[in-house]
Amino acid sequence: MKATLVDFAKDRVIYNFTSCTKEELENKLNLFFTSQGYTAKTKSADIYSYTKGNRALRMLFGAFVKYHKQAVVIKSEGDMFSVLLQKDSTGMSGGLIGMNQVKKEFARLTEAFREYFKQ
Repeated sequence: MKATLVDFAKDRVIYNFTSCTKEELENKLNLFFTSQGYTAKTKSADIYSYTKGNRALRMLFGAFVKYHKQAVVIKSEGDMFSVLLQKDSTGMSGGLIGMNQVKKEFARLTEAFREYFKQ
């Protein structure tokens, strides 16, 4: 499995993967997110959602409770797969501190993602 960084911004990162099947890629993505403490929440077509923390408690107690939601979109073009990793929550329920927590977590996660798929 070979990963190539295509595009990055503060709220999304796109990688192209070659030399793998879709099932291998899905399994590797699942292993990555579970190793980071995330759980798979929903899957619809080629969009996957991973969460970490408790949303209800975040709404009640704000920045004192962590909640992160990431979206992963997989698109295929022949034998190449494009993976879009983007944050799927703003952190507004935690105020300015919560928004900063979400930004930091996404930056940490994208760095861990790059290291994980560098192997």
